[in-house]
Amino acid sequence: MVPYQYHIVLVEDSEPDAFLVRESLEQVGVQCELQILTDGEQAINVLEAIESDKNKSSPNLLILDLNLPLVSGEKVLECIRQMRKCGSTPVIILTSSESPRDKDIAARLGATEYFRKSSRLDEFMNLGLVVRNLLLRSSEASA
Repeated sequence: MVPYQYHIVLVEDSEPDAFLVRESLEQVGVQCELQILTDGEQAINVLEAIESDKNKSSPNLLILDLNLPLVSGEKVLECIRQMRKCGSTPVIILTSSESPRDKDIAARLGATEYFRKSSRLDEFMNLGLVVRNLLLRSSEASA
């Protein structure tokens, strides 16, 4: 089995939305290991485990819902930006919120992109292009 080119962590408590994220990535040919976490506490624990294990590398991308159980996406983003190893990982905020406050907070905390979940399938599927372009930019920048 060929190892995946990318490791993407998706923090999303909605199973249908997680399914659509996976579909959007497959649709544009992003070959990745998609690790799905369903709450903010789990996300922080997984990222802290990566931080403390010198044999593990940080994910290539984190896709993060803002509205999560246990610990909010905002707190997860704040936490990740303080980490040594994972702190520079690109983060796409994936949310149904159109609130200017949420956009401002995401930008202030260092989110790379802000993608609003749409109720229209074709618009939601644009996430795959956003992810692919971001991964390509990140690969070029580190090369």
